[in-house]
Amino acid sequence: MNYETIILERKGSIATLTLNRPEKLNALNIKMIDELESALLGISKDKNVRVLVITGAGRGFCSGADVSDMAQALTPVEIRYLTQTAHKTILALTDLEKPVIAKVNGVAVGIGCSLALSADMIIASEKAQFGVIFSRIGLIPDGGSLFHLPRLVGPTKAKELIFTAKMFDAKEAERIGMINKAVPADELDNEVDTLKKQLAEGPTIAFGIAKKIINKGLSMNLSSVLESEAFGQTIAGTTEDAREGVMAFLEKRKPEFKGR
Repeated sequence: MNYETIILERKGSIATLTLNRPEKLNALNIKMIDELESALLGISKDKNVRVLVITGAGRGFCSGADVSDMAQALTPVEIRYLTQTAHKTILALTDLEKPVIAKVNGVAVGIGCSLALSADMIIASEKAQFGVIFSRIGLIPDGGSLFHLPRLVGPTKAKELIFTAKMFDAKEAERIGMINKAVPADELDNEVDTLKKQLAEGPTIAFGIAKKIINKGLSMNLSSVLESEAFGQTIAGTTEDAREGVMAFLEKRKPEFKGR
């Protein structure tokens, strides 16, 4: 499928989604949100895809929502529609039962920051800038930031970032635990390439089950998590990858997982 605002590439078992409105620093508009949702649906159904990388074209990751769209949303009904439409994409990304890497190559602010936080791992260029800047225009964070951010950095730090709406660099984001790693700009491609290849060679079904339980477990008690683990292990333990993993261990070799 041809898209206008995103680029979807598949190379082997790795899919890359690139936000492609570089002239707007990849600001999200309704068209991009719809195309992202469509692409994510296709990726979720494609058993050949075992890892997803999401990034931005040009010098930005995502500069937030396109203000021209927001300016037209004058009524409560329109505001709610825009927000809920964007949230379908955030949920599709968070619930994708495959590892997702956010490759943050530049500015990631507003819902652009929320989009990055929806990934499983975030690798950022040291030139990247982050900001939960919704309060600058009198809004609350959306796109799942009020869920993900406190869980990553703690509620007190999250409130600081939200209330002050300050910008901060990738090194600071790494220090507070918001991202996995900040690397020099010229090392970003290699860092992400190494990680995505490692994940693409892993037991995809097991990754998906673990991810699902982690996400749900944030609002569950220990007994419920243990029950989910028992159910998930029953599924994972009957996969081809599990059988291969056991044989490889016994034969003292590296397993060759197929994602099945």
